[in-house]
Amino acid sequence: MFDETDMLRRGLEYMKKKEYEQALGMFDSAIKVNPQYIEAFYSRGNAYEALGRFEQAIESYNEVLKFAPKEAAPYFNTACVYRKKGENEKAIAEFSKAVELKPDYGKAFFNRGLVKFSIGQIDNAVEDYAKAIEFSPKDPDPLVARGLIYFLKKDYEHAMEDYNKAIEVSPNHYRAHGNRGNVLEAMGRNEDAVAEYTQVIKLFPNDYKAFMNRGLVYFKLNYYELSLADYNRAIELNPRYAKSYSNRGMVYVHLKKYHSAISDFDEAIRLAPNDLDVYISRSHAKVASGDQIGALEDFTVILKSYPDNIKIWANRAAIYAKLGNSQEAISDYSQVINRSTDPNNKEIIQAYCARGALLTKDSQIDEAIADYEKTLEIEPNNLIAHFNLGILLRVQGKFRPAIQHLTKVIELNPQNVAAYQNRAVTYGMIGNKEKAEADLSKAKELGGIATA
Repeated sequence: MFDETDMLRRGLEYMKKKEYEQALGMFDSAIKVNPQYIEAFYSRGNAYEALGRFEQAIESYNEVLKFAPKEAAPYFNTACVYRKKGENEKAIAEFSKAVELKPDYGKAFFNRGLVKFSIGQIDNAVEDYAKAIEFSPKDPDPLVARGLIYFLKKDYEHAMEDYNKAIEVSPNHYRAHGNRGNVLEAMGRNEDAVAEYTQVIKLFPNDYKAFMNRGLVYFKLNYYELSLADYNRAIELNPRYAKSYSNRGMVYVHLKKYHSAISDFDEAIRLAPNDLDVYISRSHAKVASGDQIGALEDFTVILKSYPDNIKIWANRAAIYAKLGNSQEAISDYSQVINRSTDPNNKEIIQAYCARGALLTKDSQIDEAIADYEKTLEIEPNNLIAHFNLGILLRVQGKFRPAIQHLTKVIELNPQNVAAYQNRAVTYGMIGNKEKAEADLSKAKELGGIATA
């Protein structure tokens, strides 16, 4: 005849085999035999939790408190259930009860830190991780978790310290190695990052993200064939991960295998249709392959979903400009300017300059001048705006202001041959032959190659 300990043992065996319903039957039987059997209540809670029957799990953990009101573990287990349910504040409250009863409960501090991190309480999470490290010095996970926060704060020195300590505690901790690789990559130590990701692959040969990470570093190092091999392996291991295809597509672009790149971007979009960057990458690949119309179609599709994305308007404008459709390009650059919420945005400056150039080609000189003047309001030392203003003002017969702008170009770039040449022409038009000859002499000295 079985007693309650035999029933518990059999239940635990069912748990190992993930036969949770059978396990519940054993735990219930054990509790009937011994209504104060704490281990059975814990185990029954674990079985309910594994089945996703969270409320019953909480009830079972709470039963323990009737017999052991000073026990911290029931609060810890209940907190873990609340965390799975996404009820973060309740989870924090239960973890707090656990550490009140057991102030050196490192695991509870660690898990409370994880919840706080997930809801953006970063500094509070760091405090909890520090407690976990203090009370559980042989557990590498709190070190890895705190290292991640340091990494996100770009405090790479402290992040490295935590990952190094985690690896001292657990030499084969793959997340510690992987995260240390991320830090090394962020620090620009790409060769060291490759070594770290390689270590992760040795420990876990089927970790597709490790191949992804190493492939990206190889890409940064211009080792395109090695990068391609890693992305191929990542896709073999997980053919459903969109980022592998988009990253491999970028490798193909650099190898000038544009059709292969477009094919990968197509697959990435199929798997992750809301990834804006992939549409942009595919559009650029289409431009490189000569498919300007296809690129326009991509940008037009994106704008239907992201009408306020000024980068997309700017990209489409650039293609219209290449196709010679200046009116559409001007219209799109106007969208960039009108939709921007940041007047100092780089795209705004580029849009004013680009629109100014298009307006100049369409002989809309006053409008072009206005665009270049607006550029200089935002960026007073913009060389292109000063140079083009100098030319346009000379066309309008405004020679003195034209000379001022061309002089500014020379101050910003004393090697600018075109500025000397054009200022020489302008000086000549006002009869100042001496200065005109001096500028021409300087342009000749610099090589006489006109560049804007």
